[in-house]
Amino acid sequence: MGLFRRKKKQEERSNAFDYLLYNSNGGYTSSRALQLSTVYRCVEVISDSIAQLPLEPYKIDSDGYKIKFTSHPSYRLLNAEPNPRMSKFTFIKTMVVSMLLKGNAYAYIERDNNGNAVALHYIPAESVTIIKPQTIKDNVAYSVTGFGNVIEACNMIHLLNFTYDGITGISTIENARRTLGLATDAEGHCEGFFKGGANLAGVLKVQSTLTTKQKNDLKTSW
Repeated sequence: MGLFRRKKKQEERSNAFDYLLYNSNGGYTSSRALQLSTVYRCVEVISDSIAQLPLEPYKIDSDGYKIKFTSHPSYRLLNAEPNPRMSKFTFIKTMVVSMLLKGNAYAYIERDNNGNAVALHYIPAESVTIIKPQTIKDNVAYSVTGFGNVIEACNMIHLLNFTYDGITGISTIENARRTLGLATDAEGHCEGFFKGGANLAGVLKVQSTLTTKQKNDLKTSW
């Protein structure tokens, strides 16, 4: 019996998204650097643009007009200082960056005894585990590293990127990595195939020694 083994030409390809996600130690190329710069620049532009937008609570006055609700407890949090460590710009920017790169952004709502929000604390996405509802009547909850109790959805701000189930967000970078990786592999396969004149090339192997006639017969049958 013969075994046909097709030879494939191996080519080194840079994958900027693998480098960004997994910090791979592969060869660094100018194309990889360019793609990484593009990713970072896109994230910076999007996050900066959103962080500059006004985020103010409004209320309807007695005449039916919409006016700024400056006396509401959330006004200061959304416009000046969400927490002692961050300005409003830094907080929103950090949330958007996390949402784009990790698929999810979380902020814990700290409340006083009256239930009013007194601070918004950013929580890294890797520290949060989403507890999905088991039935249609259950609510989403969150388990956070370092927190003793499960956090209810009413006390957590959760920004989702693209999502399939409305509960867990998916990173834009991860989606792009898979899509571009598939496209790169497909292009590489087509390139090698057409460079070879669209012909199959390979080596026929047998387990025993063949005579000249047997070799020719095998070649002809192939």
